[in-house]
Amino acid sequence: MSRPRASTTTLASARSWSVGRADRMRVHQFTATLSPRDAVGHHTLAVDNLLREMGHDTTLFAQSIHPDLAGRARDFRDHLTEEPADAVLYQASTGSPVADHLLGRPEPLVLDYHNLTPAEAFDPWEPHIGAELDAGRRQLARLARRAVAAVADSHFNADELVDFGLDDVRVAPVLFEPPQPPDRSTSPGGAPSLLFVGRLAPNKRQQDLISAVAELRHARPDARLRLVGASSSASYEDALRAFADRIVPGAVEFAGSVPYVDLVASYGSADVFVCLSEHEGFCVPVIEAMGAGLPVVARAAAVLPETVGDAGLLLADPGPAEVAAAINAVLDDPKLRSSMAERGRIRAAHFAPDRAKEIMRRELGSILESLV
Repeated sequence: MSRPRASTTTLASARSWSVGRADRMRVHQFTATLSPRDAVGHHTLAVDNLLREMGHDTTLFAQSIHPDLAGRARDFRDHLTEEPADAVLYQASTGSPVADHLLGRPEPLVLDYHNLTPAEAFDPWEPHIGAELDAGRRQLARLARRAVAAVADSHFNADELVDFGLDDVRVAPVLFEPPQPPDRSTSPGGAPSLLFVGRLAPNKRQQDLISAVAELRHARPDARLRLVGASSSASYEDALRAFADRIVPGAVEFAGSVPYVDLVASYGSADVFVCLSEHEGFCVPVIEAMGAGLPVVARAAAVLPETVGDAGLLLADPGPAEVAAAINAVLDDPKLRSSMAERGRIRAAHFAPDRAKEIMRRELGSILESLV
């Protein structure tokens, strides 16, 4: 049975904490992987910058560090020789030896939780990733019992920590810099273009997107789907490509990881953003799409109803016919497209960088102040 939701802040409300009064503290921040083109990696760097702005001394530690960021972090095993900090902050998103290290440390532990994909999603495709995620879930339960407080990206994520027994859980969105696409036309022209941005990963259910575009092509034979994002599983990607070739040959583009300018162009040229993920903890691309004025059709699963709000079409049934019908409704109705674009921009503004940064400053500041 779920415990009552923790006293988390909503993204729209203000808390009456006095921020910035905590003494200068030594904060050691940890993450499993620090990479410049990863949402958690970007967030980790942004939090480090924010803590420094708040006047704290910080050091980053990671298990895996991208060569481009070698000067920003140290191997977490170096921490064994460090004097205890005033607090340690862990960016929790997967299973990692970093978590085991922190469980044995004496410092006050604060979590920043980004959700863990259920292991079952990866078990048939990449058993080693499934095992890592399964281990991560067990670690998370122990970390929640060990932590003094936590920040979570969403209420969906926060509720997991509450169920594990952690009562002091705050909600603050991911820190990210959304792309700035060109102005969009509300009138689709040419072949209908569907877009999804996200890793090729089983929990994101790209096969359902392919099935939906196959259904859509009964009424719109030239409809196309663009999948932007690197692969998390070679076997899953191979299966997706074979499936697309079999049921909609030539209609699906596997773009892979693209440069910033291409990502901007993708949001600017698509007609509908479609997300049928069965598990997401925040979903930055949905926010980017809404911010671009791109109508969003999404599965009503996991965090997506919380992230999308009333700005998109949320589907309880992600079957091909239902998804195609929703897409057709958007393409056929200029007033609906215009309304969704306007509501999407308003919703995306709730996660705007400056606003998200101030929420994170407030929540982290109050947690650290409580440790003084």
